[in-house]
Amino acid sequence: MQALAGPNDFADNQFPGRMKTHLAFALQYEELAQSNKSKADNWEFIADYFEKFPKEYRDPSTPVKEHIAQLRAVAAEYRKTEELDRELAKKHHSMALHGLGPPTMSSESPTESAN
Repeated sequence: MQALAGPNDFADNQFPGRMKTHLAFALQYEELAQSNKSKADNWEFIADYFEKFPKEYRDPSTPVKEHIAQLRAVAAEYRKTEELDRELAKKHHSMALHGLGPPTMSSESPTESAN
């Protein structure tokens, strides 16, 4: 998934009192998704390594095949979290584009007074 905007593309994605806009949340979830993808890739790399080079595994307390399965299970959890983060980023991007919640751009500012 390609990011729609980068963290430095918008100077102000927070309002006074640190209330975040939907754009800020979208960017935050995109960064979390990328971080979780990297973690999953790392766990998969280690699992692949021990699968290709089982003699390099030196922990006598757990058989190598069981350890590989554990590594892949951790990677799968990170991938699930990555997908959830991407879904949340997509939802917040959509809300920002439709002007829901706090305004994210001057064109989305409320046109009528609240009074």
